[in-house]
Amino acid sequence: MKRKRGIKKISKYILNVILIIYAVFCSDMAVSEDCQHTKLTFKCVKYLYNYDGDTVTFHIPNVHPLLGDKMSVRLYGVDTPEIKGKDICEKRAAQVAKRLVQIELTNAKIIHLKNIQKGKYFRIVADIIYDGKSLSDLLISKKLAYRYYGDKKLKINWCR
Repeated sequence: MKRKRGIKKISKYILNVILIIYAVFCSDMAVSEDCQHTKLTFKCVKYLYNYDGDTVTFHIPNVHPLLGDKMSVRLYGVDTPEIKGKDICEKRAAQVAKRLVQIELTNAKIIHLKNIQKGKYFRIVADIIYDGKSLSDLLISKKLAYRYYGDKKLKINWCR
């Protein structure tokens, strides 16, 4: 009888040790420090989808659902071709930009929204940083975006 109680105690002890190890090394608690939001940064956001090259929808964890669930974010500092543009070249370039953003963010291991601000249409505007890379810089380097800070839009020949 004493032996059975001893085995049960040891089993409970081992189970507790396993749970503690899991909590420390395997749960979200281990990465939570790296994913703490700040006043100007939402960290460890989850990509959901994108409308075009500069409008992306995310899930922002640890934020009230009114703000964090399916939040549309405008990419800061660039403008990409319009999906519903009048020019056929612009529409094609918009589809290429959309697909590039989709591929990059789907495959990203970690995504942060930095320099968060409210845009002129009360949208969230932010730099999108994935795996340490800037989405704006990628789009500009591929000639799928140009620098834009909310002033008058340029007429771009997307056929070039």
